[in-house]
Amino acid sequence: MQRLYECAMLDKVDLIVLEAIDEALSVLGEKGKNAVYYFFEREYLLEKEDIPKNLTKFDDCLRLVFGVGANVLEKHIISTLMKKASVELELDADLDFVESMEIVRGIIRKRISMT
Repeated sequence: MQRLYECAMLDKVDLIVLEAIDEALSVLGEKGKNAVYYFFEREYLLEKEDIPKNLTKFDDCLRLVFGVGANVLEKHIISTLMKKASVELELDADLDFVESMEIVRGIIRKRISMT
């Protein structure tokens, strides 16, 4: 059965990113994760399927909702994405969430284009 966001116009890389975010946010529990998505959509007009193309806005939303706790979620999201895409890389500690995600996303995109 197709997931709802697979029906949207997402490319393969965006789909992998969204799946990694969804999986990582599952640490909040299913109800908690769904509440976060609902809140982001209602309060910040950021729909779930738009997150991969709006990582800065997603980062801002995480920080508004979770404060410094967003750092833990962001690290978990990056780690989940790297595992999901089999990317082994030591990211510079000075990089922020969006920069780190874009680097990993670029590696994934390059791998997909080579297949």
